[in-house]
Amino acid sequence: MATGFALAKRVFLCDIFPVRRFFRISLMTWIGLCCAVNVEAQLLDIRLKTGRNNFLLQERVIVGVTIQNKTDQLAVLANDKDWIQFSVSRARGVPVTRKGQPPEGEVYLLKAGETVEREFQLDPYFDFSEPGEYSLRAVVAVPNWDGKKIVSWPTRIQITRGHDIAILERGVSSSTGGAAPEVRRYTLQKAQVEGKLFLYLRVADNNTPSFRVYNVLPLGTMVQSPRPEIGFEIDAAGIAHVFFQCHARHYLYCTMNADGKLIGRQMFVSDTIAGTPRMARDVRGQFGVQGGHRKLSAWDHPAPRRRPRGLPAKELGLPNP
Repeated sequence: MATGFALAKRVFLCDIFPVRRFFRISLMTWIGLCCAVNVEAQLLDIRLKTGRNNFLLQERVIVGVTIQNKTDQLAVLANDKDWIQFSVSRARGVPVTRKGQPPEGEVYLLKAGETVEREFQLDPYFDFSEPGEYSLRAVVAVPNWDGKKIVSWPTRIQITRGHDIAILERGVSSSTGGAAPEVRRYTLQKAQVEGKLFLYLRVADNNTPSFRVYNVLPLGTMVQSPRPEIGFEIDAAGIAHVFFQCHARHYLYCTMNADGKLIGRQMFVSDTIAGTPRMARDVRGQFGVQGGHRKLSAWDHPAPRRRPRGLPAKELGLPNP
């Protein structure tokens, strides 16, 4: 019996020691990487910001890169085509497929103590086609510092699926002259963005699954049970009209073209005199908003010249349109 117990103990230890060693090596690698980034941050402090931590499938993934020169020397940026290299990996560190490199931008001379910000759209160059968590990093090369490469702090995002609310299809003119009209599928979707419910418009071809997605556009926050119900129509020109309740007494009216690009966005407010606003079609067949009254807001597109005061609390979470 003692011999059998000793043998079982030996087998158990043989099984568990490699696992412990794996986690120990992984922990040491992670600590070493963090220390390396911390040391390099004393030269250039590079941080990636996405504005929010979750995106819908096929939505634009735009990352802002902030670079601060913490030395007493000039840093030449974007002097070389590959001055900044992005890497994207899944939650377990598996790199995703890269389809190209974002454009490098203009040359910039970063003086001592100065900070510069640049924006890059990553979704055309990396495969974000699977829902889940992704880790983003950037490496910046400084040619006048003997080509030294400095790693950014990592940032994580979540890719999620939207829930379809309504689907409309419409034939629109082809971008190729003389070709037959194309059928576009307009899909209203909702999703949670950092704890808030958002309404999206997805424009794609009419294939299932879609061969081409033209845009996935965040329209704004919405209440859980809107009153009146969401207005969703496509006019004869292929322009999408969406009207929905975004706050207790506030409503948004959005128009988008056949490529899913935002044309206009306006806010309306209900009151006891003008009543509750709603989307309606006039005698000429044109869509618009009836009732309530117009209110300037930070949601407006084109944006107002001055930022209005007294904005609803939910307006603070606007994703990049």
